Amino acid sequence: MNDPFILAFSFSAFGLILLLANVICFLVTKKRFKKNKLYKSLLSYLVIYFIIELTCNILGFLKPNSNNFVSHFAFNIQYLILSLFFYQLFKTKATKILVTGLLISFIITNSFYYFSNPELFWEFNLYEITYISSATIGLTLIHLYQNLGETKSYFYFTIGVSTYMLTSCLIFLTGNIQLVFLEKPYIDIWVFNSVFFIFYQALIYKEWKYLNSKNSYVES
Repeated sequence: MNDPFILAFSFSAFGLILLLANVICFLVTKKRFKKNKLYKSLLSYLVIYFIIELTCNILGFLKPNSNNFVSHFAFNIQYLILSLFFYQLFKTKATKILVTGLLISFIITNSFYYFSNPELFWEFNLYEITYISSATIGLTLIHLYQNLGETKSYFYFTIGVSTYMLTSCLIFLTGNIQLVFLEKPYIDIWVFNSVFFIFYQALIYKEWKYLNSKNSYVES
């Protein structure tokens, strides 16, 4: 790997280590939540997300900028599991229908994009990124609004996922994924993405701490 990429890779690797730590934390206490569907969905999300991020980091280390196609798996699998998570999290029929409708609409429209342009698999799909980010942020805002003045139910996680989705989406939408802010030390746009990913992992750990506090545990 060229020297300029070491700083960016270091931030990315640190975020990956934090993600692994969160996976371990949630695995260690999973027996306490064996009847909690939301906890299981979140654990599944973290495990699969770690596998995807590990693959992405390995490819990026071996050959920088060769892992663009991994973004499709990252966004699509995330959205699928998060849709299940929010479907279980929401209590009203209307919000559950909204989650299902958004997912079905995405599958149909995104499949059409790939069918029309198969080469899109090797590039960043801006429609895919924008749709998933917007839908996820919208669902988190609904949840946060519904939780005003009530017990914090996966509050830190929803804050984290919405913040990270927003920043990632903005980075892709700039249209300049090779943007470099400083040459020495080498700081590009992906360093900022990694910083927000680290913040995201910190909030997930905060969620784990909250879930395991004696006063917050509720079976669901």
